[in-house]
Amino acid sequence: MALGNRLQFDLDDEDIKLFSEEAEEQLELLDTSLVQLEGEPDPELVQKVFRAAHTLKGSAATIGHKKMAGLTHAMETVLDALRQGEKQATTQMVDALLAALDALCILAHEVVTRIDAGVDTSPLEANLHAVLEAGDRVVSATAVAENTGASYLMTPEAIAAVHAELKDGETVFFAEFAIDTDCQLPSIRCYQVLQELDELGAVHASWPERASVEAGATEFSLVCIFASSHAEEQLKSALENVSDVSTSLRILSIDELSAPITVSGAPPVPKDTRRPSLTLVEESDRSPAPADAARPKKPAAQSVRIDVQRLDGLMNLVGELVIDRTRLQQVRQQLTGLLKSANLTELSDNFEETTTHLARVTDKLQEEIMRSRMLPVRSVLTRLPRLVRDVAAKCGKKVELTTAGEETELDRSVIEEISDPLVHILRNAVDHGIETPEERRAAGKPETGVVSVTAWNQETYIYLSVKDDGEGIDTATLRRKVVEKGLLSREIAENATEEQVLQYIFFPGLSTAKTLSDVSGRGVGMDIVRTNIERLNGQITLKSTRGEGSEVVIQLPLTLVTTKALMVIANDTAYAIPLVSVTEVLAEHNADLDSVNGQRTLRLRGQLLPMVELATALGDARPRRLVATRFVVAAKHGERRVAFVVDQLLGEQDVVVKSLGELVGNHKGLTGATILGDGTLGLIVDTASLINEQARIAVSA
Repeated sequence: MALGNRLQFDLDDEDIKLFSEEAEEQLELLDTSLVQLEGEPDPELVQKVFRAAHTLKGSAATIGHKKMAGLTHAMETVLDALRQGEKQATTQMVDALLAALDALCILAHEVVTRIDAGVDTSPLEANLHAVLEAGDRVVSATAVAENTGASYLMTPEAIAAVHAELKDGETVFFAEFAIDTDCQLPSIRCYQVLQELDELGAVHASWPERASVEAGATEFSLVCIFASSHAEEQLKSALENVSDVSTSLRILSIDELSAPITVSGAPPVPKDTRRPSLTLVEESDRSPAPADAARPKKPAAQSVRIDVQRLDGLMNLVGELVIDRTRLQQVRQQLTGLLKSANLTELSDNFEETTTHLARVTDKLQEEIMRSRMLPVRSVLTRLPRLVRDVAAKCGKKVELTTAGEETELDRSVIEEISDPLVHILRNAVDHGIETPEERRAAGKPETGVVSVTAWNQETYIYLSVKDDGEGIDTATLRRKVVEKGLLSREIAENATEEQVLQYIFFPGLSTAKTLSDVSGRGVGMDIVRTNIERLNGQITLKSTRGEGSEVVIQLPLTLVTTKALMVIANDTAYAIPLVSVTEVLAEHNADLDSVNGQRTLRLRGQLLPMVELATALGDARPRRLVATRFVVAAKHGERRVAFVVDQLLGEQDVVVKSLGELVGNHKGLTGATILGDGTLGLIVDTASLINEQARIAVSA
């Protein structure tokens, strides 16, 4: 009930949390599935969408959110006509359903904020009703067949049970119950009917089954066979007490149970509830069971919801364990020599065995916690069809989206970070990549362009590919644009290779769009994408063939919580260089060093790598401490390579990534910090930004 701008629901904090979780799940399902309804949708998909709307309606009605319940009821009515075969899924229908869905997302959020968002659902409901009434309803053969009646048979075992349990004075009844279509909680009404019948007699069979009714997976009809000692009029009178229910009763003899029992005009029941019953079998389903029906089924996986903050807390504790494990291993190394020199070999062995076991358990605990944080990338990919549809409609294009690798798993922290970059890339693929239907016809292509998004794991990384079959990138235009914008000299732009020119697309402020729109063309997007990806220690590559299309591939670590790193010392400060960037390590006096135009370089496997003092590159202006032996760490990012000069190598280590905190904030060349085995602080190097900085210096020189 609205109180001014405040909304009041009879819910406590736990109820709100449960409602929000269920609503979010159903809204996400609708967002994913509604787009797929256009054309000739799969009946199972239609049923899934209908159930989602039905569940939302029930939840909203339960908490008294009338706007939300009314709007979902209107959606449900349209979807019901679609699943009955009375209507076809048109663009107008899907548009109306998606508009209603957008409003539902706002209405669901009202339950959390308790603030009226001012959503007027009347026009949305009117649009849905208009869609329902537009044109003549299509009555399919399937719908006709389902509504002309259904026949059922009691199994011999069920009939025997009725014989055995029938008491003196009891009569067997066959009952059909129809729930009013305006009822917002039909499953509750069906459950009430069963409870009422339990008071009046014994229910021997029901369709849907009792378990389905109790689970809420029922619709607007219920069929029962039950025995009672009450007269027919008494039964009708008692059952009329259940609201929104109309009843049809008829008496059956025991012999009639062996013949098909016909339900005339019964509303079709969802496919997910049409499963063979042990006590009531649909005659049309009396086909032999498959050969593997008797095989024991694999138990369904069980899961439990875990609050994200609690999961993050567990991960922080595991991180502390990992740090202590590293410190304990360092202490073990220091003590082992002392204990053995003091002839305490047994004590030394016991200490080593204990620390080894602790390390093994900590590793296992860390692995299990990390797995609990892993989510399928499907949660990101399912949001994309709606995006592609909307962008394509604005651009006047026809685009089909295909996805693969939805079950690929990665850390939830990475999932949260990749959504925006992926959206940028996908919008560009539709707006810049795919041609208009007219242009595609002229080029001998199908009118509908294809954009594919694929995810896969490789070692400790996830890869996301966005590929289109559009016109590709015009490198000649790119060369001209960078010169016009003053980003590069004409000489450099003209002498660059095709691969180098493609990288210009990531320059800030550069756009190849012919016209400005609210989709793209304002010179922002791809540079932000690369910045965000590299901030996550990831990489982004671009390939394009003129006339055939483009592909963008994102490489990201599976988790941002821990990483493998090479620990080094530079000017008395400990640094962690992500191991993925390191290609080779060698002593400075063994390196093949040279000087090119005053720049020290390392010649390594036929390539010249610029040498960079790591401490200097990170802004350390303190006087250098001279050391006898220094080391060179060859690192790469994409096709670019550089050689970092450091004072000391500490070896490889699993490091727990910690934020630099608000006091330090973002620092050029650093992505975070970690705690070392001796308790000191180590800084995690952002190799991507340092290597790219060197490339910019080289270009400007």
